[in-house]
Amino acid sequence: MEETKNESWLGRNLWILPLICGLLALVGLAFPLVAAHTVDYDPATWEFIEGPRIELRASIIFGAEGAVCWPYFIPYGFVIAGIILTIMDAIFREEKLSSGAMLLYMLAAVMFFVSKPFYGFSNGLATVGQYNYDPDNYYWYVKTYVAIADGRLGIGTILSAAASVLAALTSFSASISKKKIDVRSMVEIAMFCAMAIILDLVFHYMPKLFNQVGSFSVALVPLYIVAIRHGPSRGLMASSLVYGLITCLTDGYGIWLYPLDYFVAFSGVAIIGFSGKQILDAKGYNLKAVLLILLGCFLAGVVRFVGSAASSMINYGYTFAAASLVNIYAVVSSLLCALVLIALYLPLLRLNKRFPVDPDGAR
Repeated sequence: MEETKNESWLGRNLWILPLICGLLALVGLAFPLVAAHTVDYDPATWEFIEGPRIELRASIIFGAEGAVCWPYFIPYGFVIAGIILTIMDAIFREEKLSSGAMLLYMLAAVMFFVSKPFYGFSNGLATVGQYNYDPDNYYWYVKTYVAIADGRLGIGTILSAAASVLAALTSFSASISKKKIDVRSMVEIAMFCAMAIILDLVFHYMPKLFNQVGSFSVALVPLYIVAIRHGPSRGLMASSLVYGLITCLTDGYGIWLYPLDYFVAFSGVAIIGFSGKQILDAKGYNLKAVLLILLGCFLAGVVRFVGSAASSMINYGYTFAAASLVNIYAVVSSLLCALVLIALYLPLLRLNKRFPVDPDGAR
């Protein structure tokens, strides 16, 4: 009897677990965030010289030991925002809030794991920029600096990443605690993921325009439908985890691109799931639903653009302008997906009427 009572109390207060994990992620600031070699420049030989490896703490966020390390603002900002949503979920008991917290914690975890190259890149830009190199070779020097600095994740970043993963998992548990996923929903999500993967393979081999890295594609339409019908939590699982991982392997560019080009880039699909109930709560076309679809797809496109552009800068040494140019297709593709979703809006309403799913309840 006491065990049942304890389980019942924990079930009603699952928000405590992601809150503890989120606060634990902030504890990482008390430990070294990155360990890297110091680098000196020899103007006589035009070469960088490797110095001793040192551990760098949170002061690097504000410019100590080199450049202002803006990348660390991002994951810790996500953690703080996730903690705020977790507290709001405890107050208002709104499952959308726990889904939002889960998304923020997961993005924070990914950013922590890739923070080493982000640190090297930002610090390399500031250091190399002092020497006024030929612009044609500027990013070659940046990549050389990063290679010589040879940064490693510090214990603080690893702790923050692990705590963020736990916070995301416990937030996910809280978001779906009131309604378990049934077999029909599992089959439906799997079918939509398979459709998206097949569409991706088709569009992957279509001709590309100019310096475009990817192709204009509507492969994400089935995943938007998953997010609309089943909520952001399952939308994130379908897009970033299932679809993102499989397409990362089938595209053949390397698993090392998965965190930014696939996980972060496709996580924006979950955003439209926060408006799923409003989109499906209609008998036909209406301005509100159309605007919500356009807004959700546009924001998803922006997230994909940011993830892919960051990957182009960090992994390939693109300038910001070049990264923006080659990845603008991400926003255009998302708007194309919005047009397809609007065209399929009436069939989507009929599907929801025939096989009803409460997006808020599914979260």
